[in-house]
Amino acid sequence: MTDSEFNRRSVGAAIAAWMGFFVGPNAVLSSTQGMFMVPMAETFGLSRTMISVVLLIAPLGVTLCLPAAGRAMDRFGLRNVLLPGLILFGLLHMALGRVQSLWMLVLLMCLTSITAAMHSSVGYAKLIAQWFDRRRGTVLGLAVALGSGVGSALFPQLTQLMITRYTWRGAYVALGTVVLVLGVPVMVWLLREPAAPLAVRQSSTPDAGKPGATLGEALRSLTFWLIFFAILLTMTALLGTVLHAYPMLTERGFSGAVATTAISSIFIGSIFGQLGSGLLVDRWESPRAALPFFAIALIGVLVVHSATGNGTLLAGAVLLGAAIGAENGLAAYLTSRYFGLRAYGAIFGWVFAAACFGVAAGLIMMGAAHDITGNYAPMRLVFASFVGLSILSIALLGPYVYKSARPEAVV
Repeated sequence: MTDSEFNRRSVGAAIAAWMGFFVGPNAVLSSTQGMFMVPMAETFGLSRTMISVVLLIAPLGVTLCLPAAGRAMDRFGLRNVLLPGLILFGLLHMALGRVQSLWMLVLLMCLTSITAAMHSSVGYAKLIAQWFDRRRGTVLGLAVALGSGVGSALFPQLTQLMITRYTWRGAYVALGTVVLVLGVPVMVWLLREPAAPLAVRQSSTPDAGKPGATLGEALRSLTFWLIFFAILLTMTALLGTVLHAYPMLTERGFSGAVATTAISSIFIGSIFGQLGSGLLVDRWESPRAALPFFAIALIGVLVVHSATGNGTLLAGAVLLGAAIGAENGLAAYLTSRYFGLRAYGAIFGWVFAAACFGVAAGLIMMGAAHDITGNYAPMRLVFASFVGLSILSIALLGPYVYKSARPEAVV
C-alpha cells in the first residue's frame, strides 16, 4: 500500500529541508568555527578567551533572535523567512572574508547571527513536521543526517583546505559561495508548505482538531523546561567540545591531520545518530527512545576529552557525533509530540535557542578553562555532569500528547 504521506510535493519539501540543513548554520557555522580560532586570534592579536568571545557572538545572537524568528515563521510563512535568511547568510560569510578590523568582525558576526536564526533548523524541522506525521521521525532523521550530518563532515575539510591554501579569509568566501550556489536554487524551486497541517487534513483521531499548544501554554509547562534544560546542558557539553576540539587535540599531541579527521568523524557519526534516532522514535512511541543517545553523549564526551591514541579518539569522536546528530532531531521531534504544530515555530524556536546558547556557553567555558589552567582538562568532568543531568531530565518526561497516527508504533 502506498503511504499517502509521500507524494511529489511532500518529497520536494523534504528535499528542500535536506538542502536547508546541508547549508544551514549547524553545518556551515557551528562545525567550522573551531578551525578559525587560531588563525583569527593571530590576525587580530587576541587571546584564546577573547577569540572565543568574538566567535560566540554568532551562537549567542542566534539564541536571542530564534524565538522572534520562530514566531515570524508561524505568522508570515516559512518561505518568506527562510529564503531571505539563506541569501543573507551566504552573503555575510563572503563579507567575513574581507573584514579588516576587529569592530567590523564583531558587526558582521552580529548580522550573521540574525540571518542564521532566520535560516535555522527551526524552519526546516517545521516544514517536515507539516508534511509528515507517521514517518516524521524517519524523514526528519534522513533530512538532518544527509543535511547537517554530511555538511558538518564535509565543511571542516573544505575549511581546513581553504585556510591552508588561501588563509581564513578565503575559507569564509568559499563557505558563502557554497551556500549561495547550492542552497538558493533548490530552496526557490522546492520550498512549499501544505495548505493545512497534515494531522488536520488526514487524521481522524481526536487530536486532529487540536493543532497544539500556544507558546504561553508551553512556557508554563514542566515538560517544556525539562526538554529545554536537557538540550541546553547536552549541547553545552557536546558543542563546547567540538568547537575547541582542534586546538584541544593538537595541544594533547595529536597532529593537525588527525585532529581534522576527528572533527570530520564527529559529524560522520552524527549521520548515524540522526538516522538511528529517527527510526527509533517512529518505532517506539515514548520519550525513553531518546535515552540511549544521551548515554552515548556521556561516553563520547569522556572519551574525546581523555583519549591518547588515534583509534580511541576516532571511536569517541564517532560516538560524540552520533549524540549530536540525535539531539538535533530529538529536540525537534519531542517539541512536535508534546506541543503540536499550532505554534511550533515559536516553541521550537525557544528549544533551539537553548541549543544555541549551549554552543555559546560551551565555547566560552572551554576558552576560559584553557586560559586559567593552561589546558582543557577541568572541563571533562564538568561536561560529563551536564550530560548526566540531561539524562535525568529526559527520564522524567511523561507520555506524548500528540501521538503519531501510525498504528504499529510501539508504546
